[in-house]
Amino acid sequence: MMPQDLFSDSLVASPESQTPRLDVSEGSTATGNDGYNEFTIHRQEGKRSSAQQLRTNRAKVNERNDLHPYVQTLSLSNLESCVALENAVFSELERCAREKFIYRLTTCPELCLGLFSSTPPNSPNASIPTFPTARPADSASPDLKSVLIAMVISTKTMSPTVTDESMDVAPNWKINPSNTSIHGHREDGRTIAIHSLSVLPAFQGRGLGKTIMKAYQQRMETSGIADRMALLAHDHLEEMYEGMGFENKGKSDVRFAGGGWNSLTYEFAEHGPGS
Repeated sequence: MMPQDLFSDSLVASPESQTPRLDVSEGSTATGNDGYNEFTIHRQEGKRSSAQQLRTNRAKVNERNDLHPYVQTLSLSNLESCVALENAVFSELERCAREKFIYRLTTCPELCLGLFSSTPPNSPNASIPTFPTARPADSASPDLKSVLIAMVISTKTMSPTVTDESMDVAPNWKINPSNTSIHGHREDGRTIAIHSLSVLPAFQGRGLGKTIMKAYQQRMETSGIADRMALLAHDHLEEMYEGMGFENKGKSDVRFAGGGWNSLTYEFAEHGPGS
């Protein structure tokens, strides 16, 4: 699974995203106005006047803010929602296997972030794939569900870039959680390998991919647990990720889903907190 196409009708971005500063803390509401260019740039039909584009962008901002999205660290309790989101976004060839979700949400949940929206059962959003597996938003309102609408799934690796081995499940990880092989998550690794960036199709086009990625960048850099982030992307997404601070290191040797990926990295030391 690879970081998916944030511009397309069917968001695909994951091998198993320069944006305005958007400070989204855990449990907070994301209301930053980023213009939503990321999801409209490749979908414009004909030429629009500046006024028309402004109205369109404002409407999309309002759509996102109406969701009152907030971020939370994912855990094994979110497994079914993660699988449902993955299946809704990716083709069978690019989906993360269920066992990999179990492995990653168990060994390094602190590297996995979800974007949620509190949703009542009578909401139109109650029909989305992750609603049936959502947990109550709080004990006082059991009918209000905390619904997963976007996620970032990662591990750490000793390599400066994402490799086929870093996407694996470590051998005997349930018996020996201290992994010293090149396969799977390495706790002593200094590179965060982003394996999945995905947004439910019903919520694409609202800037939510940018929202969760910016929140993730800020959170990981502030934590000091790594020196960089790395991901894989196809050619048509290279410019988007470079705009978010990633540097293209050239073609990757990764053969996942047929290969052909670009290897990109984001060095924390080159950006500074909150950049």
